[in-house]
Order: sequence, then structure tokens, then C-alpha cells
Amino acid sequence: MPRPFKRGLLGGTFDHFHKGHEKLLLSAAEKCQFLELWVTCNSMAFQKKGDVEEFEKRTSFLNSWIQQNGLDERITIHKLNDLVGPAEHRLDCDAIICTLETLAGCKKINETRIKSEIKPLEIIVIEHFTTVDGVVLSSSLIRNGEYSREGDKWINYSQLSKTLYMPKSIENKFKKPFGTLYEGPENDTSIAIKKMSEEIEIESYEGKIVAVGDVCVSALRNIGVIPDIAVVDGMTKRQILPEELKPEQEGYDERIFCDNPAGQITPDFSNCLISASKSEHKILIFVKGEEDLAPVILHLALPLDALLIYGQPNKGIVACYSNEEVKSRCNLRLKEFISN
Repeated sequence: MPRPFKRGLLGGTFDHFHKGHEKLLLSAAEKCQFLELWVTCNSMAFQKKGDVEEFEKRTSFLNSWIQQNGLDERITIHKLNDLVGPAEHRLDCDAIICTLETLAGCKKINETRIKSEIKPLEIIVIEHFTTVDGVVLSSSLIRNGEYSREGDKWINYSQLSKTLYMPKSIENKFKKPFGTLYEGPENDTSIAIKKMSEEIEIESYEGKIVAVGDVCVSALRNIGVIPDIAVVDGMTKRQILPEELKPEQEGYDERIFCDNPAGQITPDFSNCLISASKSEHKILIFVKGEEDLAPVILHLALPLDALLIYGQPNKGIVACYSNEEVKSRCNLRLKEFISN
């Protein structure tokens, strides 16, 4: 099929490669015989908020996608170290590809070319990929933990509008740690916390830190870490926690109270956890009932670089990042619950 342009330029971060990127590349490839992808370097990419992938990971994914789609002879990848790259002076290119957000930058590039008496590039504007609910899919929404790379919402709000009951048939699935288990005696959580802290360097961790359970919250507070979200119920192994073992309450911007009976996920509980996950404040959540199932909802609501810590009875402490794999697992688990 004849293509109207010989060589096009396309710049971007291409972080957490998603359906929007795919549409952009396929549309550009339809217009240009050859396409150069200029991928932002780490120093530029890391200015964005959240868990931005390394340059090597982003370009590796791009290379795989290009090969899988049989475009390796037509699309090449280059490193972009500034805002405009080579577009202002290249004589062998005749097009530049963008979306509406970057259109203004392309127009400025053409102004510079015209001043330099170089023929301006044809600007090809590609429409965004939108989700089923009409939202423009972006890497920031994926990093924020709101959407998958396919454009699906991680949280099914319709499902969470009802009380969910955990069937006994899946109880054993929740006894297996979702993340990394740091072993230590139950009567001295400082040992497990120390192991975790040394590996993760939690005192300087830049992502959101979430702790579920009074014992975990107290253990973190004892090493000087105030979790961004702390979920407590005043219990340990379904026994009332002694007053001296209850975590300190200072250092939080908000305190939220909700009801959630054992083995259930109520709408009140879900709303509190989701609201806290999206907040920029430090929040302490008091649960009347039980908080054991909080990680399922929290993982679905938290950004990808959030670190969730909870206790594993008789074994130690579990630390788990709210990455895409964990979100998928939580989604599958939640579908097994029974609604009223």
C-alpha cells in the first residue's frame, strides 16, 4: 500500500506501553514508509510522577512489539535527550507525528525550520485511544493504578456497591503471601521488619507506604516510618490488642472510621480504602470489625509503586508492590466473592 510520506519522526516516553501507544504507532506506520521513534531518556522521563520505567525497559518492550508486528525494517528506535531532538534540522524527513497535547510543540519546530529556510514537516495528528468509559488512556493513569494497559478499570465500582462475602472455598488462597515474606517470630515483629527494611530501604522509599494491621503499623512506627495509609481494628489474631501494643495515632492528617464484619467487604469499607488510596494525605483508618481483606481493595486502588505491608500469622510480615500482576490477581480473587 503506498504511503504518502517517506520518513516520519515520532517522539515520546512510551512508558508502560499501552493500547494508546499501539494505535499511535500503527496509525503512523500507515502514513510513513519509515518511522523513527525518539524515546525520552531517563533524566527526562523521571521528571514525570510515579513509577516510570527505565529507558532500557521501555525500548525493549517497543522492540518486541515492532518485531511482533513485522515492522522491524520500517521502524527504528533512538534516544531523545532534549525536547525537540533532530526535528528542527533534519532534511531527510517529511513528516512529524503527534497527538493534540504535543501539536503546539510540532508547530514550534516548523517555525524554527522555516526561519532556517528548511521546508516544514507535515504534521500528522493521531486521535487518542479512549476507554469504554470515554477516558483518554495514558501512561499516567496506568502508573496511578486506575487503568490497565488494555484500558480497563482495575476497580469494578458496581461490584463494590454491594457487600461481598468470601466463600470458604477460597480461604486457603488468602493464606499464601501475595508478595515477599519476611520471616520472624510473632511476638517480636521487629526482626521481620528489620529484614524487610534492609532490603527495601523503607525509610527512604519514595512511593506510597501502606500498612494493614495494628501490629504492622506499630512495627513500622517503631523504626520511624509513619505509613501513608494505616488500617487498624484494635485486634490481633481476633483478640483485643493490649493497650500498650496499639500503634501511635500522631502524624496522620485524617482519621476515618468504617464498619466491616469478618469475612466480608462492605461498601463502606471499600469506599474508605479507595478514598485513602487516592489521597495525598496521611490517613489512619479505624475498622469496626476486621481489616484482613483490606489488601485486596487497596492493591486495586493504589498506584503501581505503592508498597503494602501486612502480617502473615505465625510466619512474619509480607511486603508487596501494587504492580500490574498483583492487581490482576486481586481482580481474579474478588470475582470469586459472593455478593448479597
